[in-house]
Amino acid sequence: MAKRATKQKPAPEPDDTPNLTTTDMTDITDMTHATTTRPASLMTKSPAHISHMFDALADRYDDMNDWIWMGLHRLWKQDACHQTQADKGDWVLDVCTGTGDMAERLSTMVGPEGRVVALDFSAGMLEKGKQRLAGRKNISWRQGDALDIPFEDHTFQSAVISFGLRNVAHVPQALAEMARVVKPGGTVVILDTASDNPNPLGRLYMSAIMPFIGHLIGKNQDAYQYLNDSTQTFETPAELKIRLRDAGLDKPVVKRLGFGSVVLISAQKPL
Repeated sequence: MAKRATKQKPAPEPDDTPNLTTTDMTDITDMTHATTTRPASLMTKSPAHISHMFDALADRYDDMNDWIWMGLHRLWKQDACHQTQADKGDWVLDVCTGTGDMAERLSTMVGPEGRVVALDFSAGMLEKGKQRLAGRKNISWRQGDALDIPFEDHTFQSAVISFGLRNVAHVPQALAEMARVVKPGGTVVILDTASDNPNPLGRLYMSAIMPFIGHLIGKNQDAYQYLNDSTQTFETPAELKIRLRDAGLDKPVVKRLGFGSVVLISAQKPL
């Protein structure tokens, strides 16, 4: 595979990687003014539609996830954080950070001498995370696109995306961007729902029970119906392994979680 040209973007430093403010949110335009959409519109993966959906969910997103995943997602995310192999002093990128629950865990792992960059294109999610984790001084909040990560090559020791990859419009490009910004020897980690779940109980939960719970507690059944619909059209773990190799990563390892409903994949960037 041909080597990708190096992007000429400024390397981030702890003091000049800005925290998010409402005036910083210029990378994605008109997100908070998008009109309400049906799941069919969400399935186009339009950035405006997806961002609007997550903006609307931001206030109750963490509580709703605790309910619909019965708290198990916290264990899976901890597992994903360990797969990054983050250590004290490392720089780690959390793509599609949402309200920052992965960033929170990673900030403990890298310590005060390290840095976690929490990247998302939903202004509502980022603002919620920034408020919730105001005391975490080693987290930098950045609004940006997973398809055009605003950092130069070889910036981070590792990069992770948790329950966000199936929301992007072009999976290969997102993985290529994550691979690009990770240093040689670093790790890229994916945690997401699995489209090829062989377990009938897991399939029933995703297709019927989860959207119903989302409706009861969040009054937003469309969003959780989208979770099932986007899972059904998402790439299989076998396909994701191929995508990771195409992005220049080696040794992809797949782990099934949650009655087969969730998959954890890690791969390394060659030295």
